[in-house]
This record gives sequence, C-alpha cells and structure tokens, in this order.
Amino acid sequence: MAILVATEDVETKDRKGEGMDGVNAGGKGKRYILVMDGNVDDRFHMSMLLQRFGYNTCTVGTIDEAVEFMHVAPPVAIVAEGGITGNSVLSRLKKNSSFTDVPLLLLSSSPAGLQGRVNAGEIAAALKKPVDAEELYQVIQAVVEKTPRKHIRIATSLRARLEDNGTEGLVTVLSELGLFFRTLDPRPANTRLPLTLLVKDKSLQVEALVLYCTSFDQGPFKEPGMGMKFVKISPGDQSFLKNFILEQVEQGIPRTGEGRQQIGGGQQW
Repeated sequence: MAILVATEDVETKDRKGEGMDGVNAGGKGKRYILVMDGNVDDRFHMSMLLQRFGYNTCTVGTIDEAVEFMHVAPPVAIVAEGGITGNSVLSRLKKNSSFTDVPLLLLSSSPAGLQGRVNAGEIAAALKKPVDAEELYQVIQAVVEKTPRKHIRIATSLRARLEDNGTEGLVTVLSELGLFFRTLDPRPANTRLPLTLLVKDKSLQVEALVLYCTSFDQGPFKEPGMGMKFVKISPGDQSFLKNFILEQVEQGIPRTGEGRQQIGGGQQW
C-alpha cells in the first residue's frame, strides 16, 4: 500500500482546452524524474512506466551519477530504492540547499517501515517494490503536479459514436472516468450525450457530459473535439476500461525479474 500525500480527485474538473496536451503534460519542457536503482532491470521498468505517464526520465545506478545529473538540472522528483541507496540520496539532498526541495520517493518491499520518515517530512512517499503502475501514477501526480489526477489517462485511437445523431469520431484520450472525443462538430458544454465506445471486441454503452470544447481556431496544434466525463456507466464497463488502460500502460514492459526482451522490433537487451 502506498503512502500518499493528500490529493484531490480533479479528474472530472473542466481543464478547458486540454485535449491531447493533458496526457503528456508531465513531459513538457525540460523537467524530468530521476530514477536511481542498482538493478538495471528495475531501473528500466520504472523508467518505462514513468515515460508512459508522460514524464521525461533519467536513470542512474549510483549516487555519484545521480549527483552529477542533479548539478546539471535538478529533477522534479527522485525515485530510488530504499535501504543504503535511499539513505545516501537523502544525505546528499540535505547537504545541498539546491536539492532540499526535491521530493524523494523510496521503494521498499516493506514500505510501512518508512512511515516514520514520511510523517517527519524526510521523504515524500514510500512505494512497495515491485511497484504497482496505478499506485505509482497516483503518488507521482500527488507529489509533482499542482492539480494532481487520481486516474490514469492514456492516448488512444478508439472508435466511438454519438447515438443521438450518429456522429462518429475517435477517442484520443481515455480514462476510467471520461474521454476526449475528436470531432469537428462539438456540442455545447453541459450537453449530456449517449455514446457507444468500441474497446477491443466490446461495445460499451455510456452517457457522458460535455465539459469543454476545443477547435482549430484556438491554435494550429489544438485538437478539435470535446472533453467529456461519464455520468452513466455500468460498474462492469468501468472495471473493463480500467483494466484496458492498465494493459496499455504496461504493454511491452517486462516486469521486474523477467529481463528485458525485444521491444518494438528493436535490439535484444
């Protein structure tokens, strides 16, 4: 069980104009998360998950490497294995005033043992190792983002149809609570619409409320469409969406101990 800082679920709030940008907001600019672990497979697994969440990452195996990168550009957060490694990182952070505000997340097979450090404010959070993708997302969001999300969102190209008039479009952002429906003919905000969403070989019947609309008029790279939240969806379909999203996030990333295999037709690791 992760130790989390307090966070508000703002998943369904109106983030007007966000569209596709919201999925990869964590990767904008030059900010990055530093991943430190002595095990190369663990580093790879953690880094890939964070990148799927839209964050830039830098991976290191030693404290000296970590300090070298931090002097070039401080990270927005550090994820490190606990024990001796975690103690070394914490010690270095305390010695340099430039790094004292960098949140430290420690990984441990027994995170409850780090509760005292969390309560004392020495570290931002503790996560159980091997890490759970959903838990990691929630902790990173709470620690790094000003308006944290609780539910994972992914970029997709799923087909969908508005059942009131048969308008078809693509769902380009998906979470278990809502979606972004790409269309050149968006409906006004607060419009409630019946919608059919095709996921794998399953057709999901939902009702969704339009939160905001975007168009090409707002900029050359703005995706036209509607940000929508589900207002009627069966528990079974919501669970199905959650599992689908987790599958997409973890697809192609070997779990700890499995070793790195060929990914995307690339080199064998």
